[in-house]
Amino acid sequence: MSGWAVSCCCWGCSPGPSGRRTSVTSSLSRLLTLLLLLAGLQQWGSALLIHGKAQLASLLLERAWRQSLAQGGAAVKPWPWADTWPVVRLEVPALGESHLVLAGDSGNALAFGPGHLRASAMPGTGGTTVISGHRDTHFHFLGKLRSGQRINVQLASGRSVAYRVAATDIVDASRGGIVAGREVELLLLVTCYPFDALVSGGPLRFRVMAVPEREPVLSPLPVPVGRLEL
Repeated sequence: MSGWAVSCCCWGCSPGPSGRRTSVTSSLSRLLTLLLLLAGLQQWGSALLIHGKAQLASLLLERAWRQSLAQGGAAVKPWPWADTWPVVRLEVPALGESHLVLAGDSGNALAFGPGHLRASAMPGTGGTTVISGHRDTHFHFLGKLRSGQRINVQLASGRSVAYRVAATDIVDASRGGIVAGREVELLLLVTCYPFDALVSGGPLRFRVMAVPEREPVLSPLPVPVGRLEL
């Protein structure tokens, strides 16, 4: 009988200190799990939103490019408030790369694609064309280019110009320059270096020099590159 009495008494008792600690720990664990889940969902949602915006921007740029071609090279903005528009399509068949090049090399333009330096010549006009891009996105492939590989450039007018990679090198933008000048017909593709740098904005630039297929290499003219926003 005493055994039954003890058992019945225990069933009606409140949990002791040890039981309360276990209950609090369990609640905190569930709360922490919920917070981590919500944080993960937020990060996933943000990443999905960024990816969606990038895909939408790409579609709008392609539409603007088609309209520009149809209108004989007219500047067509991809969205009403854009401060840039596609001016060139750049392709590297050997690497399967195809990119729309935008007018200007401001930070806003480079966020959506490589940018054409406004002070440089347009492709096929007899001068040096300078196109810059971010090393970790659109111009990451520059490190894979090899001498002799072909680069096709299509202008908004519909005209196409073919180049061959002549050389690649690394320059210090704070000490020297890149080649540019109307007397020299070259295509220069420029990006920050090293490609795997954790912090951007350093002085080093990786450049690809390509020459028109129809002409030999001429002596380049140096001009500063400090203003390139890569």
